[in-house]
Amino acid sequence: MQTFSKTPFAAGQPKPRGAERTGWRQWLVWPFAFCSISVVAAASDPNTNDQQLATIKVEMQAAIQRVQQIVNQPVTELRRTPDMQVAEFGPGGWFHPGATRPNFLLVDVRTTQEFPYRQYDYVTSDLNPGVVFVGSELEFNSMTKYFYTNRSFPKKRLTEAEMLEINQLYRVIGRCEHQLLDLENPIPKRTLEASAGSDEPQSPQPTLAVIHRWIFTHKPVAVGIIAALVVILVLLRKMRVRE
Repeated sequence: MQTFSKTPFAAGQPKPRGAERTGWRQWLVWPFAFCSISVVAAASDPNTNDQQLATIKVEMQAAIQRVQQIVNQPVTELRRTPDMQVAEFGPGGWFHPGATRPNFLLVDVRTTQEFPYRQYDYVTSDLNPGVVFVGSELEFNSMTKYFYTNRSFPKKRLTEAEMLEINQLYRVIGRCEHQLLDLENPIPKRTLEASAGSDEPQSPQPTLAVIHRWIFTHKPVAVGIIAALVVILVLLRKMRVRE
């Protein structure tokens, strides 16, 4: 272990080489260290957390509204006439109650698109008296049914481009849900809640996983810390080269 003498410099004797630079170096490092601490403190600020929650919720709600807009597009309605060959669906309308909640991070809605009406020229239900719809223009999709807002009418057959857009929007929804979960229920709290009432010991979260999750949910803060550390290292390296 290195030891350092506390004996002050004698009056009139020159200070060792680099002593003055060391003092200036400390004055330069402390402001950046203070900035790093301030940035970390901002991450735990309730106001900052609330702003992040609000931003994520707005993004998720916009994605949900866009999915609903695509899925619930109006379909062609025709007045029923006696000469039409019409297939009627029901009782109870077009759809069974309930809906499967999609796995927003994985599902591909193109693979669950169905065409139960295309074999008929015209279709209707007990909820649409006097009105028919063109069977080839309709679809059913169990992975978009979750967003059906008006079940009194059949759903328009979606194009490839529309389904790809829904897939992208689903990824946004899934990502936002995970971010909200991380911000509203931090990992230590969730770990304690999961272990409550259980006799089995709970394995601790890996350190790298905790760090990765924190960086993911506090990207601006992490970038600020890294930038401050890089500046400090560059300054220290320059001063060492000058010596």
